[in-house]
Amino acid sequence: MNDSITFLHSSDWQLGMMRRFLGPDGQARWAQARLDAVMRIGDVAKDSGAAFVVVTGDVFEHNQVERQTILRACEALKRIEVPVVLLPGNHDALEPGSLWSSAQWSGHAPDHVIVVTDSRPFEIVPGVEIVGAPWRSRRPVSDPAAPGYAELKPAPAGTTRILLAHGQLTSLSGGMSDVPTIDQAALEAAVADGRLHYVGLGDRHSTTEVTERIWFSGTQEVTAPEETHPGNVLKVTLGPAKAKLPATIEVEPIRVGAWHMVEHHAELYDEESLTALEDFFAELPEKERTYVRLAADGSLPLPLLSRLDAMVDAQGEVFASVERWAKFWTVRPAPDAADLDALQLSGPARAAMEELRQALAGGDEGAGAALTLMHRLARDAG
Repeated sequence: MNDSITFLHSSDWQLGMMRRFLGPDGQARWAQARLDAVMRIGDVAKDSGAAFVVVTGDVFEHNQVERQTILRACEALKRIEVPVVLLPGNHDALEPGSLWSSAQWSGHAPDHVIVVTDSRPFEIVPGVEIVGAPWRSRRPVSDPAAPGYAELKPAPAGTTRILLAHGQLTSLSGGMSDVPTIDQAALEAAVADGRLHYVGLGDRHSTTEVTERIWFSGTQEVTAPEETHPGNVLKVTLGPAKAKLPATIEVEPIRVGAWHMVEHHAELYDEESLTALEDFFAELPEKERTYVRLAADGSLPLPLLSRLDAMVDAQGEVFASVERWAKFWTVRPAPDAADLDALQLSGPARAAMEELRQALAGGDEGAGAALTLMHRLARDAG
C-alpha cells in the first residue's frame, strides 16, 4: 500500500433488538433509529472518503429475526456506497439455519456486501487485506479471535492487514464472561510482529481504545444506560506501509447515534428535592429520544408522593420512556395525619383509611403505598 487508506469500523448493530421498557411507540422509533444510524454511516463514508466499511459482529440481534428486519437492513446497506464487510458474531453466528444462509438474505443483500465465512485473508482494496474470525456457534470453546491470526505469517511488504474479531478481552471482562475471552497479549504480539496492522473488535457496546491499533467501535446506537460512549463509528486512517507497521494511524470516533439512555438516582425527602427532580427532567434535551431509568430513595409526605407519581407518569408521556427502577425504588410514604384528615372521607372509605393507617404504624410499607393511592384518588376526585 503506497498511499494512506481510510475506512470505517462499526459493530453491534443488533438489528431486530427489542427493548420492552420503551413501550410500543418508543420501541418502534428506537428500532428505526438503529437503521437510521446505519444509513448515517453511509453518509460518513461518503464525506470522509472511506474506501470500505467493516462491521465486527452482531449485525442482527439473533438468527430468527423477522423477514422485515432483514429486508430493511438490506435497504439500509444499499445507502452505503462502498464495500461493506460483515462479521458474524455471537448473536448471528454461522450456525446451521443462520440467517446468512436464508433466502431473505441471499435474495436481497446488496452485491457490495461481503459476509466473512472463514478466516482466509482477502484483498478488499489494492494493498489492504482483511482477515476475520467469524463465530460458528454462540458457545465457542476457545479464544474467538485466534482463528483469524494465529497461523498467519507477517503481512507481505506493502500490504496492510486488518483483523475483524468479536468477543470480550480477558483484560476487560473482569472474569465475568461465561465464554472464552480474547487474549489481548496475543493480539498485541501479532501487531508487534507485523501479522496485523489494525484490530477491529466488536461485542463491547462502548467505544473503547485498547491500544493505538486495537479498538472496539461500540454500537451505532445506544442500547443501555450502562454504556459510557455508544453511538459512534470509527474513522480509521492507516498510513503507507513501512517496514512492519504502517507509518501512522489515526482513529476518530464520529457520532452517528441519536438516542440517549440515562440512569439517574434521586434522594427525595422534601419539596426542594422533588423540585430538583423536576428540574433534572426539564433540563434533559431531545426528550423524545431519551430513556430515563430512575432510581429513588427517601420518604415523602402523601401530597408530595402523589406529586412524584404524577410527575413520573407525565414525564413518561414526554420522554421515550421513564422507568421506575424497581430494584432501586425505595421511596417510602411519610403520611401526615392532617393530610389524611383533610380528605374528609366517611363511611367505608374512612374505615379503610383508618385500617391502613394502623397497618402503616405497625411497619407495613404496603399500607403506605395504599394510603398514598387513596390520597391521590380522593384528591383528584375532589
